[in-house]
Amino acid sequence: MSDGPHERPFDRGLQTERTLLAWRRTCLALAVGNAVAIKYLSDLLGPWATLVGVAGLALSGVAWVISARRYRRMHEGLVRDGTLALDGRMPLLLAGSVLMAALAAIILMVVLWRPW
Repeated sequence: MSDGPHERPFDRGLQTERTLLAWRRTCLALAVGNAVAIKYLSDLLGPWATLVGVAGLALSGVAWVISARRYRRMHEGLVRDGTLALDGRMPLLLAGSVLMAALAAIILMVVLWRPW
C-alpha cells in the first residue's frame, strides 16, 4: 500500500510537522495557564475570573483546531504545487488567548496588591 501524494512529507526536515507541534504546545500551555487562572482566581474574584479563564480556554481550544486545519492546508499546498496558503486567524486567536491570560494576571495583581 503506497502513500498518496498528499500523505508524504514535503521536506525531510518535517518543518510543517514541527510547526504544527509547536502550535499545539503553545495552545496546550495557554489552556493550562487559563485553567490555573480559573482555579485560583475564581475564589478571589468570583464569576468574572471564571468567565475570563473560560474565554481563554475556549480560544485555546479553537486555536488547537485551527492549527490542525492550517497544517493540512499548508501541507497540501506544499506537496501539490510548492506554495503556502496562510491566513492570519491562528496568530489572532493566539493573541486573544494570551490577552485573556494577561487580563487574568493583571486582575490578580490588582486584587492582591497591598502597598502598605
